[in-house]
Amino acid sequence: MKRRPILFLTAAMLFAGAVSAQPGEVAIHFVSPEKFTDFRIYGLDVQWSAPFFARQISDDLRPMLNQQFPGSKLTLRFTDINLAYNYRVSVRGERGVRVVRSPMAPERMLIVFLLQDRNGGTLASGSTRITDTSSHNALARRRSGSELLYCEKQMLERWLKSVRPS
Repeated sequence: MKRRPILFLTAAMLFAGAVSAQPGEVAIHFVSPEKFTDFRIYGLDVQWSAPFFARQISDDLRPMLNQQFPGSKLTLRFTDINLAYNYRVSVRGERGVRVVRSPMAPERMLIVFLLQDRNGGTLASGSTRITDTSSHNALARRRSGSELLYCEKQMLERWLKSVRPS
């Protein structure tokens, strides 16, 4: 009879240990996103675009973060975003689309970041401006280039690869 509480307690401790040993985390925050240069996904407002962007980007960066800095936490605070391509509203009631139109300002993101180890110690921190001035014609021909936020994900992946602990 006394074994059940001990088994239950042991199982609970193992489960708690598994939960606390979660893989790295990517936290995304925005500073005044309503003032961002271009932050309308599908032409929808900031209240819809911000959580969608945060979910897409954090899901994309998490595996790379776990590989490069196992168990770490990356906090990104975006202070400005100019999404790739230009936004065009559809005239037939369909959702708007992003199209390549010349002249085009390059996409860019202004970020304040903090990379912490599993104990909360700082591995790297700072602010950075990520700009992509590459040709979008080659990107437009690639099938994966049609994925939503493809350019932004690629820019952030390249940046994360360049981050070195201080």
